[in-house]
This record gives sequence, structure tokens and C-alpha cells, in this order.
Amino acid sequence: MQELSELSGRSAEWTQPKAGAPSFHLRSGEMFLASLTFRSAFGTLATAQTSQGLWTFKRVGFLNPRVTVRTAGSDEDLAVYHPKVWGDGHLAFNSGRTFIWKPFNFWATDWAFTDEHGKTLLRLMSGLEKEGLRDLLKDRATLQLLPAAEGVEEVPILVCLGMYLLIMHRIDTAAAVAATAGASAA
Repeated sequence: MQELSELSGRSAEWTQPKAGAPSFHLRSGEMFLASLTFRSAFGTLATAQTSQGLWTFKRVGFLNPRVTVRTAGSDEDLAVYHPKVWGDGHLAFNSGRTFIWKPFNFWATDWAFTDEHGKTLLRLMSGLEKEGLRDLLKDRATLQLLPAAEGVEEVPILVCLGMYLLIMHRIDTAAAVAATAGASAA
């Protein structure tokens, strides 16, 4: 696994090797940069790995939903993501650093993490630059690390958490559409 710092100036792609399998890989050409694996296709617990570390993400709470970020094997939160109604929100680290997750376009297919000063660190765009029919039923995204991300130690977590949040947003959107369709059919 290679370091994300080697991505400088290039984009990478989060791909799902097999449709329906809860596993994702981040690659840029031949470089393998990260993985994100859900414990099951129906749960919210996922493990993220880069050369810089291994973390778990889990969505918890019903009335006060949030996503916990922990170092793998630890019961202590390293950071907590607090979503807003439309999927955007803020990530607060125990260190005091905060980052904002927000859509970059109206259709919420392009998302970004910004720092507390509003500088965009990275963007995740749903889909790939080159897609084929075999990708139709797979979750995938294109990652773009921006110059402001250089030297930000939380970037490996942000890269993986961003993909996790894209997947959770897709699941939530699909559930809302299904509920609306069911209610209108009744």
C-alpha cells in the first residue's frame, strides 16, 4: 500500500471490485492507496486502511445520528462526524481540528472536505472518469486531492471517511425514494 502523498497532482478512483460486495479500493493507476470494507452489506460498521493507519467508522444514534471514527481496536473516539439534514456536516477531532463535509454541486454528486478556514482539501465525485456497463451497479467515486491538503495529517482519514459518507448518503437517498414510492403507491 502506497502513501497518499504520492498522489500529488493526480486523481484516484474508489472502486467496488464486485457489485454488492461491501468492499472498496482506492487506486491511482497501479498504485493501491486505501481500502474501505464494511463488516456486512447491511451494517454501518466499516474498516478503513491506508499506509498511515487503520480506523473504524460507525454510524450510531437515531435522534442524534453521528459517525464515530476510531483507531481500529480502540473504544475511544478519535473524531465524530455530525451530519445535518441534507448529508453535509462537520467532523470534529479530539485534537480540536474540525473539517466541513459539504456538497460541491446541486445534485450532491460532488462532495468536498474543507478545513476550518474554508480551504478545500479534497473532492469526491460520484462515478469514474471512464465507466462501462460493468460499473453500473457498483459504488465508485473519483478522488481529487487539492494543494491545501498537503501536510494535513488527517487527510488519510478524510479520504476514507469521505467515501464512507458517500455510500451512507446513497443508502439514505435510496431508502427515502423507496419510502416515498411506497407511500404514493398506497
